Amino acid sequence: MNSNNFWKLLGALGAAFALPWLTLIVIPFISFSNFEPVAYAEGEEVDGGVLSYPDRALQRHGASDYGRKIYAAEGCSYCHTQVVRPTYAGPDMWRPGWGGREEEKLARETQPYDYSTEAFALLGYQRIGQDLSNLGHRITTRALMHQHLSDPKSLDPDSGMPAYRHLYTESPYGKGLLPTPKAEALVDYLLSLKKDQPLPAEYVTGR
Repeated sequence: MNSNNFWKLLGALGAAFALPWLTLIVIPFISFSNFEPVAYAEGEEVDGGVLSYPDRALQRHGASDYGRKIYAAEGCSYCHTQVVRPTYAGPDMWRPGWGGREEEKLARETQPYDYSTEAFALLGYQRIGQDLSNLGHRITTRALMHQHLSDPKSLDPDSGMPAYRHLYTESPYGKGLLPTPKAEALVDYLLSLKKDQPLPAEYVTGR
């Protein structure tokens, strides 16, 4: 191979890596970093004093921040996603509760700015288990969430989810398992997963 062909090959390889990097990472990062929350117009009021989308007040902090780290450390994102796909890409919106509060007509696909209040978006790798974007609307009690983590087959005999018994200790009174602080933090995080905040009309029309 002569030197001219070598540099052409090197340039082509560089372009093959640079173009996806620019279009998929750099340009979206720049456009998203300049985003400002969109205020609700009159008549679009949301309960709880929520004035704009996205709203950080809807994200639970404290223990759930630690819980997010437990979620990542336990590898939950290897089997679960946190993205409700658009209908052209999959049947997510047809699955009960996946899109959010259907009974309140708030169910929707996830949007890029749903993740803007998170330091790191745990989108997931594959969907062996259910999508968890709105898990906090499907499992609403701590007891049920702990049961799902410690003994998933007690809720669904066909579940392929592993039991996270190492996050629990045996009760000294012989009455089941007791959650460790890690288990409690993980439950805090899972209960906080609610990506169905109503979208302002300005956001919808301005996209």
